[in-house]
Amino acid sequence: MRPRHLFAFAGLGVALLAGQVRAQTPDDPYEQINRRFYAAAMHANRFYIRPIAHIYSALAPGPIGQAIHNFITNIGEPVVVANDLLQFRFRRAGDDFARLVTNTTFGVGGLADLAVTQGLPHRENDFGVTLGRWGVAPGPYLFLPFLGPSTVRDAVGKGVDVVLTPFTFVRFPGRLTLIYSTQVVGVLDTALQSEPELQAATADAADPYATIRSDYLQSREALIRGDDAGPVLPPLDDPAAPAPPSSAAPAPGPAATLAAPPAQVARSAAALAATDPDAAIATAQPCDIDASAAAKSDQGA
Repeated sequence: MRPRHLFAFAGLGVALLAGQVRAQTPDDPYEQINRRFYAAAMHANRFYIRPIAHIYSALAPGPIGQAIHNFITNIGEPVVVANDLLQFRFRRAGDDFARLVTNTTFGVGGLADLAVTQGLPHRENDFGVTLGRWGVAPGPYLFLPFLGPSTVRDAVGKGVDVVLTPFTFVRFPGRLTLIYSTQVVGVLDTALQSEPELQAATADAADPYATIRSDYLQSREALIRGDDAGPVLPPLDDPAAPAPPSSAAPAPGPAATLAAPPAQVARSAAALAATDPDAAIATAQPCDIDASAAAKSDQGA
């Protein structure tokens, strides 16, 4: 069975499996079986995939491994451009197409990532993101064997992305060999690239499965919104309130207060009340503060 047929049947089976489940929120109704698949995947990653990936890294060290990574990434750029167009992100489609042309021509088929030096970085995009931009709900969370975290929407999107790859339409000798080899090397490359992030996410997590699920769902929603960075939380304090000074001047002593003129004493008291949140509202007049001023006021009356 050809790879695109395999992914198509897998996506159809997942869709039929979740046909009777509400898909309004990214919940996890299949958590029990998802956890079993997760445990099996972590076991395979620890004892099989990771050791083979490190052997591959030793056989293709440094620039060689980076060139292979660039080549595999460049193969997926047509899928990124196609989904940019389906999402009506025409400016991003132009940038991603320029990246594809630059690396394919001047980067020797994508072995060198020259486009990133021109301000054209690689952007993650797929048909699952396109469905999300169209308003399709993610559906239940799924942890699929050999594919990892997903949802019903993203699982169907993976099958469509296989159709969007250039190898689906281009025929040349050795096409299937290139497809299978890039898929195998792509799995090993992904394992190497994601190993630090996976270890950081699960090292201190009380429930690594829930942590990976949360990270995946949040990252997918960020891709759909088009966020390049995480949300910036508003400050807890009143944004209109001025920032406190770095160093406050010492308060005047009792002697300085007695020696100051009445007007200055009134201004000092008003300023002190304005800066003290526990002080009562200042409504006093100078004659209420200085006794001599009060006596003069009585004589005048």
